[in-house]
Amino acid sequence: MSSTQVVTLRMPKDLKRRLEREAKYQGVSINQLTNYLLNSQLTYLESVSILEARLSKKSAGNLKREVKKILLKVSAREVSDWDSVNQVNRKVSITSRAT
Repeated sequence: MSSTQVVTLRMPKDLKRRLEREAKYQGVSINQLTNYLLNSQLTYLESVSILEARLSKKSAGNLKREVKKILLKVSAREVSDWDSVNQVNRKVSITSRAT
């Protein structure tokens, strides 16, 4: 079992209420939900930091060439209507008009 450490965390009352409500809805403890949310957000931030560090070492021209090489490996095929960019844009514009 991994070792744990108790941490006291100050947070706005509204945030605590939201955590309590969501933990109850998910059927888990506030501690489990908070650990999950902190872990997933921290993992995301670490991933972004690693990607930014890698990208900062490359020029835009090199990145474009690498992307072109990757895209050349993808076989040409017809895109289904449900997967087309135009279909997605149409749905977004319909949704945004409704709001």
